[in-house]
Amino acid sequence: MALVLVGLPFSDGLVWSATTWGLVVLMSGAWALWCAAGFRTGSPVPEALAAPILGVAMISGNLLVTLEPEAVLATAIVGMAAVSSGAILSTLVSAAVLAAGVLALAIGGIVAGFPGQAWARVAAWIAALLACQLAGATRRSIGTQHAQAEELLLQTRRVHEEEQRAAALAERTRVAREIHDVLAQSLGALAVQLDVTDSLLTAEPPRTEEAVERVRNARRIAVDGLTETRRAITVLRADTPPLPEALTALVHDHRTASGAPATFTPVGTPRALEPDVGLALLRVAQESLANAAKHARGQELTAILDYEEDQVRLTVLSGPAGSGGGEAGPRPRVAGMDGGYGLAGMRERLLLVGGDLTAGPTPQGWRVQAEVPA
Repeated sequence: MALVLVGLPFSDGLVWSATTWGLVVLMSGAWALWCAAGFRTGSPVPEALAAPILGVAMISGNLLVTLEPEAVLATAIVGMAAVSSGAILSTLVSAAVLAAGVLALAIGGIVAGFPGQAWARVAAWIAALLACQLAGATRRSIGTQHAQAEELLLQTRRVHEEEQRAAALAERTRVAREIHDVLAQSLGALAVQLDVTDSLLTAEPPRTEEAVERVRNARRIAVDGLTETRRAITVLRADTPPLPEALTALVHDHRTASGAPATFTPVGTPRALEPDVGLALLRVAQESLANAAKHARGQELTAILDYEEDQVRLTVLSGPAGSGGGEAGPRPRVAGMDGGYGLAGMRERLLLVGGDLTAGPTPQGWRVQAEVPA
C-alpha cells in the first residue's frame, strides 16, 4: 500500500473514491500475503493457493491502473505478479491468471471511458504483462533444467559406482578362476605322486628308492605349482601383451627349453580381443606346450593363430621332428591332458567365453584346436 501511495502525485484537491481505496487495500493485501508467505520459484507452492493470490493482485492492480492512472507504481506490483505467475504456476493456470488480468483491464477501460488512443496504451501494457509472464516461465524452465541436470549427474555417478563394483567383482572372479585352475592341476598331480609313494612304502618289501624318486617328483610338482601361481597372479595384475606377442614368447621359451623345432604363425589381420578371450587362448597354448614337452620330447611343434571374420582359431600341432607325415602314436593318459583335468579345464574355460576345444591324433601328429567367437 505504501508503494502505491508513494506513486501518487499528491496535490490539493486529490480525493480517492471508496472503490479506489478498496482496490488499493485488495491489491496491497494480496501482494503482502504473497511476500509474507515467502513464495518463490522452486518452492512447493500449491497452485490452489498461489493462483488466487496472484490473480487477486493482478486483477485489482489492473483495475486500479485504469481507474486511477496516477497510481503508476501499481504497475510494478502487477508486473511482479505476472512474473511470479509464470515462474510458479503451470502454463495453463498462469495463462488463466493473465487472462483474468487482461479482462480486468478491458472492464476498467470501459468503465473509465477510455478514448481510442488510450486503448493503444492498454494493448502495450498487455504485451508488457505477457513479456513478464514469459520471463517468469523462462526462469522456471531454467530451474527445472538445472534440477534435471543435477539428478542426471547423480544417476551417472551411481551408475559409475555400480560399474566399478561389477568390474571389481569380475576381476576377483577372474583371479579366483586362474588360481583355481593352476592349483587344481598341480595339487591333483601332487596327490597322485603321494598316493604312489604311499603304495611303494607299504609294499613288501618296501621299494624305498622308487618312493624317494616319487617324493622328489612331488616336490618338483609343488615348486612348479607355486611358480605357475605366482605367474598367473603377475599376468592378472600386469597389462598383458597382445596375444600374438605372448604366443611368440611362449613358443620361443618352449623351443629354448626343449631344443626341438617350434614355430608360431599368425594368420589374418590381428585385432584386439576381450581380455577373457585372449587369456583363455593363452592358457590353452600353455597347457598344450607343457603337454608336448612332457610327452613329445624332440618332436616338432607348430602353433597357428588364425584371425577369421567372426572367430579366432588356435591350433597347436606336435609331430615327429623333420617329418611332415606319419601318424603320431597314442599319448599316455595323464592328469593334465588326455581325458584328465587339463583337457576338461581348457574346455571349461573356453565354454565360459563361448568357445570350443578339440584334441586328438591326426596324420601330422597330436593336435589341439581351440575356436572362440571374436
